Amino acid sequence: MKKVIVYCFALLLITTVGCQKESLNLEEADIAKETEITQKGGYANASNIQNNELIILYPDGTTEAEKILKRAEYDIQSHKKCECADPNLELWTIQERKGPNNDGGLEEKREAARSDEEIEGAEYNPEIKILDNVFVETGGIGFVNDAMQKQVILNQGVTIAVLDTGIDYNHTGFPEAFLYNSADTGCTDNGYDEIFGWNFVNENNNPYDDHYGRHGTIVASLIISELESANVDYQILPVKVANSGGNISYFDALCGFQYAANKPDVDIINMSFGWYHQERELLERFILEAPDKLVITSAGNEGLNNDEIPHYPSSYDSENILAIAALANHQVPGYNSNSYASGSFSNPSVGGISALADFSNRGVTSVDIAAPGEQIPFAYNNEIFYVDGTSYSAALTSGYSGSIHVDGMSGIVLKTAVIQNCIFSPYLDDLEHSSFLPLFDD
Repeated sequence: MKKVIVYCFALLLITTVGCQKESLNLEEADIAKETEITQKGGYANASNIQNNELIILYPDGTTEAEKILKRAEYDIQSHKKCECADPNLELWTIQERKGPNNDGGLEEKREAARSDEEIEGAEYNPEIKILDNVFVETGGIGFVNDAMQKQVILNQGVTIAVLDTGIDYNHTGFPEAFLYNSADTGCTDNGYDEIFGWNFVNENNNPYDDHYGRHGTIVASLIISELESANVDYQILPVKVANSGGNISYFDALCGFQYAANKPDVDIINMSFGWYHQERELLERFILEAPDKLVITSAGNEGLNNDEIPHYPSSYDSENILAIAALANHQVPGYNSNSYASGSFSNPSVGGISALADFSNRGVTSVDIAAPGEQIPFAYNNEIFYVDGTSYSAALTSGYSGSIHVDGMSGIVLKTAVIQNCIFSPYLDDLEHSSFLPLFDD
């Protein structure tokens, strides 16, 4: 990295600008959607959107003085740091230039940053959208003190990080103690001390699920159901990256992933969200750099072939990613409920029929296996709701993966073990491994 650094200038900038983090109002950003595909019940959808923000990755070892100079060089309006996760990540708000050539606009800044020897990565900051579920509930307010009552005394067994809308600690379906204990790996930022997880939306230590569809709470509940059934030691690390409206800043998703990946005792990272077309190289890079974690992702809910229309992060080519489709909740010709559970089929030659839910994405090279994802029961406020989506297929798979995890397993080894425990089905030849997890007894 070239070292054309004028330290007196850096000191002057530190004095006038300071190292204080700039708070960005992402909801008020002037957003122009490029594409948007509406998703089925509860699944996370990404709109490939372009606003006036750039995500910047500095090389390791970049000093604060060098960062200040770099911000000044690009004449940015404000910035947000990725505290508690990755000091090399920043979100820049770019000063929009109005002129005949729009010199110095977002695209020009991005191209300049991508060719800059002192910047390692530069990407747009699209918004990922989690749609509401079959019911709408006022988000409410969660209190850290209430959540601490459900914190484990000591982290034991498997740890699963849930990147989502957060967790409703007051949900009656949760056990007495299930939340991660951050005593040994906690961070301090924005005047808050980490206790059991982090909120990257509001930059505090309260990752409460205020989403009107309770997406993260449902995902966590399904994970816990599998772990409780297996009677194993576990804890859940809530990582709130989506706001009450279900909007995820890609920058917050990156920070949330790095936050979870940096914790040595996190074994599985569940990401029940996604987007189409745009590969987004920074998240792919971060996943590749965390081979000790099993990253479980939802395949998507548009009935698309992900081999032809890539869906990310499930379509990333990484050995530690497990991409999950949704099984149908109905019988297909050639098998009944007993054969479905046992894996034996009376008519395996029936062609053109899939055991996947109609809405589920698929892909012979891009989607690994299937798990239940249609009409999944969820008890809430003394009522039973039924939810659909590969978000929940991924959650059940995360719980199952945690139940067979053994200390010292890498993400790649655990992925192999999960696939080996699946049941082959000739009706799942539209998946890479043509198999499913028999998680619900029919």
